[in-house]
Amino acid sequence: MPIVVKKGKGESKDDIIGKFRRLVIEEDITEEVRKRSAYSKPAKERYAKKKIILWREKCRRRAKKRRRA
Repeated sequence: MPIVVKKGKGESKDDIIGKFRRLVIEEDITEEVRKRSAYSKPAKERYAKKKIILWREKCRRRAKKRRRA
């Protein structure tokens, strides 16, 4: 879906560009472009997912220890 930024009264070009940049960041368009720009092997994707899961579990364990103490 295209991003449309309309100019309001009293807005400068810089304001409009800022609005556009914020919308792009909110929609994670730059991340999507990076992902699609090059092929990544399925094994690499699986490894990344596994790494995230392990990191979350580590954080949960750490938080659980703090609650007990």
